[in-house]
Amino acid sequence: MSKGVIIFAHNNRQIDYIRMSILAAKLANKNLQVPVSLVTDPSTIDWMKESNIEKTVTETFDNIIITERPDDTNNVKNYNDGKYKVHAPFNNGNRGSVWDLTPYDRTLMIDSDYLTLTDTLSNYWDIDEDLLISPKYNDIQGVERIGYLDTHISETSIDMLWATTVMFTKNETTKIFFDLVAHVKEKYKMYSDIYRFNPIVFRNDIAFSIAKHIMNGYQKIDEPNLPDIFSTADKDILVDVDIIIHCAALVHKMNYNKNLETYRLTNLGGTKRLAEQALESGVKRFIFLSSVKVNGENTNIEKI
Repeated sequence: MSKGVIIFAHNNRQIDYIRMSILAAKLANKNLQVPVSLVTDPSTIDWMKESNIEKTVTETFDNIIITERPDDTNNVKNYNDGKYKVHAPFNNGNRGSVWDLTPYDRTLMIDSDYLTLTDTLSNYWDIDEDLLISPKYNDIQGVERIGYLDTHISETSIDMLWATTVMFTKNETTKIFFDLVAHVKEKYKMYSDIYRFNPIVFRNDIAFSIAKHIMNGYQKIDEPNLPDIFSTADKDILVDVDIIIHCAALVHKMNYNKNLETYRLTNLGGTKRLAEQALESGVKRFIFLSSVKVNGENTNIEKI
């Protein structure tokens, strides 16, 4: 049985899901020791070429699956990252097609911003369960993000399942499940009336939760699932940090002019963002160390 990870990434004008998916893929490959495939669309491919990261993407992913961009023009949400806030399209409405798109017999679908930091999920490849979904979200700071939405799709409705991590075997049972997910998306307003949730923004978590509820005969059933998700709120907060020693930078790129914007984004923008987060989070001391680049390209040592 073939095993692998699949990530959906559709860029909008403001949010770079592809760069996030590169990091997610590298960590998944390193810690789970399986191939990783990317699902994206033609306009995002064009963006990769314009941004000169197409080579990095092709080297990172074992497969690049090109499909139509989700028609999520009206599906917009607020993105918050420290002081950075933007109202932008949320192009993620095609997760229900993963059954048809995956090249693997056993698939782990993860969000583009999900970081696989351990090999824990490797323990679930051979579990005899057709479908496994993370049942619980935990904020690493112990902060409730949206109150009841941490546990239920609405205040008086069914339990929330988190489509951030979903593992499934490709068979007839899971085909029915993902067809149901697509159906819930198509009839989202109708299901919002039945399950009493706000339909303004389409959420895969809600669609997956409803599809599983239907598959279980409209009952709550205790069954095996993936581990809980550990996450942070939609802004950068440094947790229990007193001192930061900042050494991160983009260095050793000799073709400076070609990479000038990347240098500015990483070394100037990244450092500025980190300093702002440190200030907001009450960090007591911020130490910035320059790289070895300040010493020039080489060092001449006189022979004694």
